[in-house]
Order: sequence, then C-alpha cells, then structure tokens
Amino acid sequence: MLETIQRPVAELSQSLSRLRAGDGSTAEVVQWLRAVNSIASTVPVPAMCDPHRGYSRTLLHKSDLFEILVLHWTAGCASAIHDHGGAHCWFAVSQGTMKIENYLRYDAGNVPGFARIGLEGREELDSGAIDYRQDDVHLHRCVAGDGGVTTLHVYARPIERFHTFDERAQRCFDVTSTYDAIMSA
Repeated sequence: MLETIQRPVAELSQSLSRLRAGDGSTAEVVQWLRAVNSIASTVPVPAMCDPHRGYSRTLLHKSDLFEILVLHWTAGCASAIHDHGGAHCWFAVSQGTMKIENYLRYDAGNVPGFARIGLEGREELDSGAIDYRQDDVHLHRCVAGDGGVTTLHVYARPIERFHTFDERAQRCFDVTSTYDAIMSA
C-alpha cells in the first residue's frame, strides 16, 4: 500500500511547497486528490479505534508541510463541529456519500470558551467530490451516509490542535489531534 502512494506523495509535497511559498494553487492539491483518491479505499480499517466516535483516522504521511490521512466512517456517524487549527484542509470522498453541515463563527475568538456559531447551510458530497477549508471561521460537521464512508484528507501543515464547538452551549473546546493507526514510512 505504501509503495502505491510514495511517488504521488512526493509530487504532492512539491505542490504544497509551492502553495506555501505563494506560487502554487489549491488546484494542484485537488488534482492530486482526484488522481490518488481510489488509494484510500485500499487502506484497511484500524483494529483499534474509539467505537464511540464512529470513525477512525489513519495517518499515511506526515512532514513539516502537510499530513495525509484516510478516515473510515461508520454509517450515520458524525464528527463534532470543528475548525482545522489554522491549516488548509482538503478532503475527497473516496467511497460513499458524506453530508456536510457548514457553520460560520460569528465571534472573534479563536480560543476555548465562549463561541457563537450558526448553521450556514448543508451539502451532500458523493464519491469523488472534494471539500476545501482555508480558515477557522468556516467550520463544518461531517455526517457519514448510509453504508459508511471512506475519505482521503490533506492538511497543509499538520494539525496538532484544533477546536470543536457545541452550538447549543455556545462553547469552544481545544482538542489534540490523534491517530488510530499510522502507516507512514
């Protein structure tokens, strides 16, 4: 599996280097995701993962510039409403259908505590669709469709910490990023 992704990862690394230097574009990352999206469905679901969360996170590659993950989602499970810790985030739906609830953060805060957010809209992403987030004002919650979902994620700069949100309580929480499996060399 790793051999299959090593060359595409090297190409993506060059694209992300240009993007960070201001010379690249998100189009390069989207092109990469489209080219290798089918690889995600070959990554096995980790044996050990939090059954209460409903999805697993497998690290495929991590460098100072970016990280690549495959997420396996059980049918109907949902992520918390979240930002991406200041990182650029792209993800492609490799298998299944993902429902996205988009939220907008209305307060100026970027720290845990009070947070005023509101639902901005909903969309449905079918297999092959790509989502992109570039700031921590536009938040989302991902909800897996029937039959489960597999997604391939690229974060331009690895996400060490990010925020989750409770819309009803108007609270924001600081969270540390974790992996259920690591397949990188």
